[in-house]
Amino acid sequence: MAGVHPEDRGYVNRQMAEYIAGDENHCEIVYRLRKGGGGYVWVKNTLSLIESEAGEARVYSVYRDMTREREEQSRLRQQYKDLIMQHYQTQGPDALVLGHCNITQNRILEIIDYTDSNLLGTFGSVREDFFSGLSSLVVDEEERRKFLDIYLNKPALEAFQRGDVERRLECFMRPPKEETGRYVQVNMNLVATPDSGDVTGILTVTDITRRTIVDRIMKQISAKGYDFISDVDLRQDRYYLLSGDELDSGIRTSEGSYSRRVEDVLLHEVVPRDRARMREALNPEYILKRLERESSYTLAFSMVDLNGCIRTKNITISAVDLRLYRVCVARADITESVREQQGMLHVIAYTFELAGFINISQSSLTLYTRETVLENLPPYFVEQYSDAVSRFVDHHASKADQEEARRQFRIEVMREKLEEKTGGYDFLFSCNENGQERYKQVNVMWGDVNHGTICLVRADVTDMLAAERRTKRELENALSRAEEANRAKSDFLSTMSHDIRTPMNAIMGMTALAMAHLGDQERVTDCLQKISISSRHLLSLINDILDMSKIESSQITLNRMRISIREMLGQLSAIMSSQARSAGLTFSIHAGEIVHPCFYGDALRINQILINILSNAVKYTPEGGRVDFQAEEIPPVGRDCARYRFTVSDTGVGMTEEFLNHVFEPFTRSRQTTRVEGTGLGLSITKGLVNLMGGAISVESVVHQGTVFQVELEGEIVEDGGESCGQSAGEPDGRQYADEVNRRTFGGRLFLVAEDNEINAEILCELLSMYGAKTVVRQNGAQAVRAFAEAAPGTYDAILMDVQMPEMNGYEATRAIRSMERPDAAVIPIIAMTANAFAEDVKAAMEAGMTAHVAKPIDVEILRGSLRNVLDGSGKGRG
Repeated sequence: MAGVHPEDRGYVNRQMAEYIAGDENHCEIVYRLRKGGGGYVWVKNTLSLIESEAGEARVYSVYRDMTREREEQSRLRQQYKDLIMQHYQTQGPDALVLGHCNITQNRILEIIDYTDSNLLGTFGSVREDFFSGLSSLVVDEEERRKFLDIYLNKPALEAFQRGDVERRLECFMRPPKEETGRYVQVNMNLVATPDSGDVTGILTVTDITRRTIVDRIMKQISAKGYDFISDVDLRQDRYYLLSGDELDSGIRTSEGSYSRRVEDVLLHEVVPRDRARMREALNPEYILKRLERESSYTLAFSMVDLNGCIRTKNITISAVDLRLYRVCVARADITESVREQQGMLHVIAYTFELAGFINISQSSLTLYTRETVLENLPPYFVEQYSDAVSRFVDHHASKADQEEARRQFRIEVMREKLEEKTGGYDFLFSCNENGQERYKQVNVMWGDVNHGTICLVRADVTDMLAAERRTKRELENALSRAEEANRAKSDFLSTMSHDIRTPMNAIMGMTALAMAHLGDQERVTDCLQKISISSRHLLSLINDILDMSKIESSQITLNRMRISIREMLGQLSAIMSSQARSAGLTFSIHAGEIVHPCFYGDALRINQILINILSNAVKYTPEGGRVDFQAEEIPPVGRDCARYRFTVSDTGVGMTEEFLNHVFEPFTRSRQTTRVEGTGLGLSITKGLVNLMGGAISVESVVHQGTVFQVELEGEIVEDGGESCGQSAGEPDGRQYADEVNRRTFGGRLFLVAEDNEINAEILCELLSMYGAKTVVRQNGAQAVRAFAEAAPGTYDAILMDVQMPEMNGYEATRAIRSMERPDAAVIPIIAMTANAFAEDVKAAMEAGMTAHVAKPIDVEILRGSLRNVLDGSGKGRG
């Protein structure tokens, strides 16, 4: 113990005694030990008690030099003390609360309260309680929550652990002895305490009210363009100049008494006519009362500047924080802006009716007419712009435009649009002047550079707009006609989807029946006749689809042909009977008293009308029901005409009274018929055809009981329309007579057939051979030209020419034949047979030199007729 520092010997002896007497095997003692060369060093003596096998206990010591560590710890301890002392000694005049605390031990160590509120005595020295009490001084609830989330013990310790050692919050706080409160910055630095390692919090609460107010003012307005910007404390009657110099503002001191400054300005600068108004507007009570309703307001006034010139000024007063009675007063020179307005008014005086300037803050209106500008008269002034506009709209705007006009004239709407379109915009509205409707264009733009006013310029554009609308109407009419034509095309083609399926159903059904009864010649013949009838109807529909000229003009030309009522009823029965049987329905046709069995009309269109109604009756009647069709003659409306009534009745689902009102509209279908497919155009087309024929159509229906359609059509009477219109039992067989005529016409003829489709060629050759004609078939145009050239003149009686063929098409082949130098090249009949059935295709065939045009699929009757027209009509065969 001789080397131990005298001051440490007692401490070392006690530690050794406790160690030997205790149960611990290890012990560490730190003390000063003399060095060999003199002086002392700090050492850490680590003692270990080890007992031998003989039971002898020995103490082993391990010494480690601690001098450098102790010196570093001493330095840190001194830094910590210096930091605390500096914290209390270097704070500025805006400091409100200073202190430090041990967060780990939850203790307030020291608090200096410059607010004289006895905060430590009120809230206590327990740190958690003190900061909870301090948070009660924070006015805003959201800011209070943030305060607790930052400064209570747990969040503070967690922040220290993650290295966030500076905790800062700006908030509005009201100390106990203050009425208004102030903006403060709460700052706490977190440091580790030497020796113990506890976390110390160093607290500073600083007044930042002035800085916050200035920041808010500068955010609200830009200093550019203002004579001065000042912060005014109405409660303390003080102003603080934030921007502006003496030359522009006339203010010689950066701060002073607000009331004295106002009186000085009113007495020496403001022109007499504006003094009373400005005195009221700058009164503190008036300012506070008005700013409770609106965030800011602006006044215009005239004043004498330092050079003795009259200048026009705008003074804007805006709320900064009324809790502190703090407002911003800013003044701008608008002299040049006013002069520009006057100049602009003179320039546009000959083109506008009215020009107005809306003071946004005051919601007032200064109104100029053409007369006030040109004759230098004072403008009209309206205090309440909104009320004036509302009265104007009610008395002058058309009723249809009133609501929209009110919206367009609202200040907030105009401001919003001008923010998007800074260069201005315009809108139209109609108004009543002297009993006439006139159209007005209102141009809206900013009235000054500070966007404190809105300029409205109104002009009459009735004549100009009328010309524009005439042009627009003409364009719209042309577009409407084009759209109507396109709609007509779409409607017509969509309807065909419904109408084509009916004869197709008959063809497929009759084909199946014929295949099932091949041994019954009579039954097969009957089926083939019905297939022929349905196929002719189908072909007529397809030809109608392809007739683009009819579709483009949205018109269908009615044909005039001889019609037999009995034959027509027979055709309808053939088409509809199989369809009704397939649906499990009873179908009947009845012919009432008919005086005139024949008349002139369009058989295709009449069949289309009646088949459409009959098909709907079958579709919308459940299995087991019935469909009845009755035809009868009724008194005519026109002279020399016969009028017929066709009645279709069914026991189907029926239609509601509401749906009956729309049954003839396009794309209309009852909700009760969702199981039925189709476009819903059939009845619309049917009614259109009936109207086109000058007839009438009506419908009656009861839900779940059925529907009755009646169609009345009228046609010109056939003079010899007795039994000769149809075929009577005493007459010779018309089919046998026609066959005899065909054999005399075609017997012995030789036809050159150009057809690349083998099936089409076989059908054509077989049909011609039935009447005694012979054929030579070639598979393309080049072969047909070669065959004609190699044959002697007069070999072929006619050429049946397909158009679309490989190597050489029908048009090219025809031109090649017509150009040959032989006597029959120019006169031999060439008949085009093609699926190209448009009007332009027929024209192209004629221009190529063809004699006639027959559309595919080939209608035998049309082909025979065309051939009879172009061949020698003597009837004498060649064979």
